[in-house]
Amino acid sequence: MIQNIDILAHADFHGQFREDEDNPGLSRFYEAIESIRSKNPEGTLLLDAGDESKCLWHGKAVYDGLGLLNTDAMVLGNHEFDEGREELERCIRWSNGHFPMLCANVVYRKNKNIIEGVKPYVVLQKAGIRIGILGLSSSYTPYIVEKSAFEDFEVLDSIETIRHYVPLMRLEGAELIVLLTHFPFYPDQSGELFEVFEKVKDLQIDVFIGGHIPGDFAVVIDGCAILKGGFHGASLGHVVIGLDHETRKAVTAAAEIIDVLNGPYGRNNKIDSYVKEVTKDYEFYFNEVLGEASEDIPMRLSCESPMGDLISDAIREAAGTDFAYFNCTSCGHLLAKGPLTRYSIQKAMAFNEKVQMTEMKGSDLYDLFELVHEPEIFGNNAELMFSGLKVKIDHTRAAGQKVVWIKDMHDSEIDKEQLFSVCTSKYMSTGGNETRSFTDRFIWRELDLYMHDAIADYIQRKGTIRGETDERYVFIGNPENDNSPW
Repeated sequence: MIQNIDILAHADFHGQFREDEDNPGLSRFYEAIESIRSKNPEGTLLLDAGDESKCLWHGKAVYDGLGLLNTDAMVLGNHEFDEGREELERCIRWSNGHFPMLCANVVYRKNKNIIEGVKPYVVLQKAGIRIGILGLSSSYTPYIVEKSAFEDFEVLDSIETIRHYVPLMRLEGAELIVLLTHFPFYPDQSGELFEVFEKVKDLQIDVFIGGHIPGDFAVVIDGCAILKGGFHGASLGHVVIGLDHETRKAVTAAAEIIDVLNGPYGRNNKIDSYVKEVTKDYEFYFNEVLGEASEDIPMRLSCESPMGDLISDAIREAAGTDFAYFNCTSCGHLLAKGPLTRYSIQKAMAFNEKVQMTEMKGSDLYDLFELVHEPEIFGNNAELMFSGLKVKIDHTRAAGQKVVWIKDMHDSEIDKEQLFSVCTSKYMSTGGNETRSFTDRFIWRELDLYMHDAIADYIQRKGTIRGETDERYVFIGNPENDNSPW
């Protein structure tokens, strides 16, 4: 006799409870989950691969909402660390009121203990089958969380951690092994998840779930179902494992992606009521029109884009600096044609940090652009968006020599000894996107200016925003190791 276990998984929902053109919302997402769960109620597992805290209504409201989905377990993503230790530990307490929070490979720096309230793994029983679920955060987490927010923690070696805990789960009777991770990976089967998979697949892992970057994936490789789905609930990963009752071994495996955003899923009155209560204090974000986009304003993570120019121009003008730069990886893919609101800004630029300022020499700016175009760093983090200067990059040159020139807006090459006032986000000023070796050179001061306010004021002044660039970024060839999803 074969018993099927349905494993549903999603990543990076980011608390997007409200339905809009890009997000199905919590209510329709719930109905998509129930469409599977209702067919196998005793044998369905719902797993969350992390990144729930980056939203307007962060905190307890998010975890209560995830509880309404009947989530079985969640792993810590990088954004769970964004607000530092105290907020993280509060979120863990809120999650534990509904489901266990997992993470085996991030510990306190001082004593090497697992984070308070977190379990490295759980063994759950579904339809008489014991399923071991091991949680792992990405090894890149220290490089993609603001420095002070992660200073109490360190990341252990993922391979050693998996090899330590999988046998323990089997000793506790686990018949299926699931690695629930926030590991990034790409459709060409590169990235952290596949790097780890190649080194642990001898342990006979049944399901390996990743997250962190957009892009759905559902394939069975060497008997292991590898899965990534989600991002604001637009999709849902689904694995069906068939276990033989006599041998207690998995004998079949199939994986698919469910299209929630465009699927035939209705709404649930109970969930709708909850979402209305959670979002009611933010109506001005959705309804107050700041200006209008005359056309779609797209974002590109690996080159210059209209949205990148808009964001960096707005913040540089508000800060009054010569130059501004920001990471593209915090940005959404599009500002849609039509009215622009504060919610549009929230979707375009996820973080609303206070702007940081320092001074740099022209030679420092050359170093910055050389650093971000190192292939490994670019592959993990993509491009910078910037304002106030023009830059030419030759991707056909040898590593370390890619910047051809940097010019001012009058087309004169900058003096490498000249001082420039520079602003960026707190995340980038503390070495985000693997730039700490660069940013640690400077003394930064915080301005009384929030990024979203600067963008809102800019849109209100302009009135109409157009989807165009001014060719401030000139490329020869294509970026090496470009993994950008848009």
